[in-house]
Amino acid sequence: MTKIERFCAYQERCENDVRKKLTSFHLSESQEDAVIKSLRENNFLDEERFVEVFVRGKVRVGWGVQKIVAALRTKRIPAELIDHACAQIPADDYQGKLRDAIAKWRRSHPDEPANSPKLVRHLLSKGFGMEEALEAVSS
Repeated sequence: MTKIERFCAYQERCENDVRKKLTSFHLSESQEDAVIKSLRENNFLDEERFVEVFVRGKVRVGWGVQKIVAALRTKRIPAELIDHACAQIPADDYQGKLRDAIAKWRRSHPDEPANSPKLVRHLLSKGFGMEEALEAVSS
């Protein structure tokens, strides 16, 4: 129990990550459920807190909403939590990261036209939506 508590205390974890770790301990499913329940009761595991920290961190490094949502879905996070956390993203920060991504791309591709399809594809790969990428590139 101490080992998994340290695992959760080191950084925020979701239930899916904890279950993956617990499988390496070769526990039965009922034992895993008991450990998860204990972690929640002792506030070592909180899905909502995990999602908020995850979203905040990924926006800070320049991920778009679509990429964040996809990553959270792979971690089996409920859609309600994802939607709530994404709604909390400050619009100014998000637009700033989009502008930063465009500026960085343009510095590294000086010969490309300002509204290059390559830039739009780059923004899509960063997780920004098609509409917001096209709007940002054309302005």
